[in-house]
Amino acid sequence: MTCVVYVGNTNIIELTGLKSAVEGTYVNDADVTVTVKDADGNAVAGQTWPAAMTYVAASNGNYRGILEDDLALVDGTTYFAHIDADAGANRIGHWEFAFVPKTRRGS
Repeated sequence: MTCVVYVGNTNIIELTGLKSAVEGTYVNDADVTVTVKDADGNAVAGQTWPAAMTYVAASNGNYRGILEDDLALVDGTTYFAHIDADAGANRIGHWEFAFVPKTRRGS
């Protein structure tokens, strides 16, 4: 999972290829959420958490969420996206990954 995040912009975060380890098939019916936290483990202000990530129609387990433009991110600071997927019994997933937002600049 990766995402390029710009301070003061609406951003997209994606989970691609969600698959059941038990059945070996793509999961297109999970409840998937994201929460952005700072290095101390506190949820970042400016958005209600957890935020839903919706299934991308006709994809193989892809989910997309919005990081709102008024999220209190600081350029160059490390944050952590916590993504949780729940598709029922024995179909639970959790991921955490770091990202560093930047200020978008013109050329």
